[in-house]
Amino acid sequence: MLSTPPAGTAVELTEKRMFMLFPTPMFMGKLPDMSVCDRVEKKVREMQKSGKGRAAPKGASPAWMSPDDLYDLPEMKELVDVIMAETGKVLDAFAVKRDSHYITSMWANITHPNHRQDIHVHPNCFLSGLVYIKTPMNCGPTLFASPRKFTKNFEPRYTAKNELNSDFIIIPAEKGRMLIWPSHVPHAVEQGTADETEDRTPSTS
Repeated sequence: MLSTPPAGTAVELTEKRMFMLFPTPMFMGKLPDMSVCDRVEKKVREMQKSGKGRAAPKGASPAWMSPDDLYDLPEMKELVDVIMAETGKVLDAFAVKRDSHYITSMWANITHPNHRQDIHVHPNCFLSGLVYIKTPMNCGPTLFASPRKFTKNFEPRYTAKNELNSDFIIIPAEKGRMLIWPSHVPHAVEQGTADETEDRTPSTS
């Protein structure tokens, strides 16, 4: 029968260390020129007023989505240049062998600030990202769900939530903030509590 050593005399491993198995990275930063947000917003609103893109069905929460080829517009070049530079660095971090990389689709959403979007992924691409262009105070944050599978057949109680045991990470919306993550990571927009006279404008690629 095994016995427990008295307190203070327990034998411990030497050369102990912890490392992460199959980590899922999130890359985050702020645009170097915040006025880019204002120029992007101006163009996106012009597109909305001209009837380009598509609106949510009548009776649904107010939302509008632009065409998904914004990367081709000259008004988006400043933002596209940042996206291309930063995704290049992300691909380098992943050690991806390549001759070049490109944006497959890039669109903008204008939604009610408290609009909630169900959890989803972006298929057929390696990286996904977003840039918050306009963010009313207390508008809905973005939620990221753990892509880990088969880990919840046994769920202990925790004394505190941390990056080792959390299934959800919530990132507040902040103007000019860019997020880049592997496209298989599920994400959603949480319910907000903002002033309803404003709207929320993220751009996604």
